[in-house]
Amino acid sequence: MELNKIIKLAEAAETEVAELTSGLVQFNSAHPDGFTDEVVEYIKAYLDKHGIENEIHYDDPKKPNIMARVKGTGSKKVLWVGHIDVVPEGKPENWKYGPYSGEIAEGCVWGRGSSDMKGSCAAAMVSARLLNEMESIPNTVEFWFTCDEEIGGGKGARWLAETGLFKGDICIIGDGNGGGPEAPSIDLGCKGGAGVTLVARGQTAHGSTPFLGDNAITKLINGVPWVEKIDDFELDFPEDLKPAVEGSIEYYKEMMPKVPKMLKAMEHNFYTPSVTCNIINGGVKINVVPDYAEAEFDIRLTPGSHPTKVVDRIKELVKDSGIPGLEIVPSRVHKPEDTAGYYESPSSSFADQFKDIIGKITGKSVNMKILTGGTDGISTSKIAGIPSLGYGTSLTGQAHQPDERVTIENLVLGVKIFTAFPYFYE
Repeated sequence: MELNKIIKLAEAAETEVAELTSGLVQFNSAHPDGFTDEVVEYIKAYLDKHGIENEIHYDDPKKPNIMARVKGTGSKKVLWVGHIDVVPEGKPENWKYGPYSGEIAEGCVWGRGSSDMKGSCAAAMVSARLLNEMESIPNTVEFWFTCDEEIGGGKGARWLAETGLFKGDICIIGDGNGGGPEAPSIDLGCKGGAGVTLVARGQTAHGSTPFLGDNAITKLINGVPWVEKIDDFELDFPEDLKPAVEGSIEYYKEMMPKVPKMLKAMEHNFYTPSVTCNIINGGVKINVVPDYAEAEFDIRLTPGSHPTKVVDRIKELVKDSGIPGLEIVPSRVHKPEDTAGYYESPSSSFADQFKDIIGKITGKSVNMKILTGGTDGISTSKIAGIPSLGYGTSLTGQAHQPDERVTIENLVLGVKIFTAFPYFYE
């Protein structure tokens, strides 16, 4: 089949992919529950309707994963992996359309998860149908729709990788921002995490006599800036990754708002950790001086950097604060040899072919970048050992935001790429 034929088939599915995205968004699969059972039922119904082979795999029945398989005539297998869980929606009044409305308006599908990344999943579903309806395809293709990506993939991609269910020659990660038709890009990898919790301990007392106690919240507030000093710690990512880092910086400069402070911070945080305090807990009652409080930090590192070095430096900074009763607790235990995130070679046959097909479809040069967020590629690449490159349909700055949306144009482009690349890969 010629590429132009695949492009026309994808364009004819414009309404279908928009409606599928809307349908997926209408299921609330947000954490902290992160239940995906209803989403999987919806996907399975579509696959069954179109006669597409599928399997459901789960470690938790409320958090199933589903795989669609289209068999090829050759020996190679291409995986596509995307997630169907989402982050919480925040305050509904901040949304133009309801967060789970799946509203189709203004050339977009709106709602939580539309951009991150149920839209990309809908595009993959349509691609599965198009490939399945072809007389034959050269490569077997498996489309995996997973749970728990937003919390590290525990019951999703990580479990699937650890149990050996992910098997393939290469993997497309459908997450992230592929730049749309005007600035197409491939993710060579993604950043990883070194999150920590700052714990403050004090002594309780009656609220009317705070001088008899030791306020843990006050200690916590004073300790937070000391953790944030990690923003100036130089990361030790590999020298051979520098061209990809430099390319990523240039890409994001073009895609982000032209706000000097914002652009400077983005560039800085490729060479140093990004750090943000996102959750604070403390206090039990208004008239009780708290003896315990904690703050959770999301800390992201350029791939190849060593999380243990970052955590150790944070511990030193907190000690240097001189504030008694503070402790740093890592969100997960890292070995000294562990590295953050993952990245692939920009000069592999996989990268060359992926870049070529996206370039032919868009008519534009294709950038190679490092994604600032984490993806299931960490599991497919580092645990399952499958070379993994990313391309997603999301819009820049839409993930985890109110008024999250994805353009129908990007969804159709996703169908073109997710259909054409597995078909033409050699």
